[in-house]
Amino acid sequence: MSHVLTPWLAAMAFLVPFVAHASEQGAEPGATEQSGAEAAPDTEQAAEPSAENDAARQETEQQLILDRIQKERAAEQTSVAAIRDSAAFRQVRAIEPPADTGKVLAFHPLPDGGLVIAAGVDERYGERSLAGSLATLLGFGHANQKKPPGNSLVWLDAAGEQRHAAPLPFACKGVTVAPDGAVIAVGGDRVAVFDVAGEQLAEATAPHITLSDDDLARLRQDLVEQHREQMAARKEQFESIAKVMASLEEVPEEERTPRQKRELAQAKMMHRSYEAMLARVDASAEAAVEKGLAKARAIHRVAASRDHLFLVANEPAGYGFGVWRCGRDFSAPEKIIDGLRGCCGQMDVQVIGGELVVAENGAHHVAVYGLDGEPLRTFGEASRTDVRKGFGGCCNPMNACPGPDGSLLLSESNGLVKQFAPDGTLVEILGAANVPSGCKNSSIGLSADGGTLYYLDVQTGRVLVMEKRS
Repeated sequence: MSHVLTPWLAAMAFLVPFVAHASEQGAEPGATEQSGAEAAPDTEQAAEPSAENDAARQETEQQLILDRIQKERAAEQTSVAAIRDSAAFRQVRAIEPPADTGKVLAFHPLPDGGLVIAAGVDERYGERSLAGSLATLLGFGHANQKKPPGNSLVWLDAAGEQRHAAPLPFACKGVTVAPDGAVIAVGGDRVAVFDVAGEQLAEATAPHITLSDDDLARLRQDLVEQHREQMAARKEQFESIAKVMASLEEVPEEERTPRQKRELAQAKMMHRSYEAMLARVDASAEAAVEKGLAKARAIHRVAASRDHLFLVANEPAGYGFGVWRCGRDFSAPEKIIDGLRGCCGQMDVQVIGGELVVAENGAHHVAVYGLDGEPLRTFGEASRTDVRKGFGGCCNPMNACPGPDGSLLLSESNGLVKQFAPDGTLVEILGAANVPSGCKNSSIGLSADGGTLYYLDVQTGRVLVMEKRS
């Protein structure tokens, strides 16, 4: 009986942290949870010789898949390293945030060659070591702790020296510069607008959310139903794991084979993980509704044209992202794009050449829309084996910015920056910033003279500077 459990347990042990993360992030867990439920073994059946052979075959197939992924990653890393050494732009330095301002959370080039950066505290800021965390937990060392930096916008010149700064009333998720030089920053459910001198001109709270009483009632009902389905799926998975664990515990300890002992340890680990996850999830439907409404209010990115702002936010119910358009004074908000597939809260939208360019990383492509939300074209595909033929990793491209001569630039989380013609034809791989791979904000920018390329390194909270080779 237990021989058929190993592949399922191994797969589940791999998926548990991702299911938990998806639940907390609001990502769609359906495919992950359903695949585990369908793969659950029939623990009532006795083991057959063919079952053991089938288990061995599945283990072999799983190992082949892992080997292939590792080879593809190694090939991609080798290719990126080669590009880093030979591309038109090479990394020469980094722009650090001013002292006591925290980390760079977002940035955007300025028309005069400088940068505006949003600095502050993110979830990685502070003590991360085990010893430091333990000392903090026990109350030691508080006398030496510094006050966390506040959030701010800082205007820098081309050399990275501060010109002026302004306090920002929230932790920034995205910043853009409008055609008239105004700086617009978003974070949480807030939007703030500043002039070129750093004076705050306007602020709004969730200007994209305008629901009638009837719309709000329907949304609440949708959120209640979504919560019910999620809780049912999580409990079903938890019960499946408990059933597997119980069947293994029926075998007397002294009679368990090494494989059975390994399976039982895996089952117990997954049981504890799911138990903890379910304990974190509030079973109250009303609490889920309020959490869903708060998630819908959160703004992830912002782009600006001469007349409009474009705000990226989570879909109010379901999964994915949408784009809302409103006036520069936050008037007349309307949803113009929905159903965008993004990963880890990252969905970048830019106004480039009079069009709206979306780096739809979850779909491994770029989607181009009119400023009214009319779909125009898409381009791009996934490719782990050839960085010139497609976008690698689990979810790329991550970010976009205008390039020279009407082109557009796209970044990937492994540091690559590629230049594309408006029709989606790859022109050139411009450079590769020296950053670790991983699903993350990879904001980029090009200086007005086209000689300097910027890439946000979120791990260190710096802006990496790549200059054109002579």
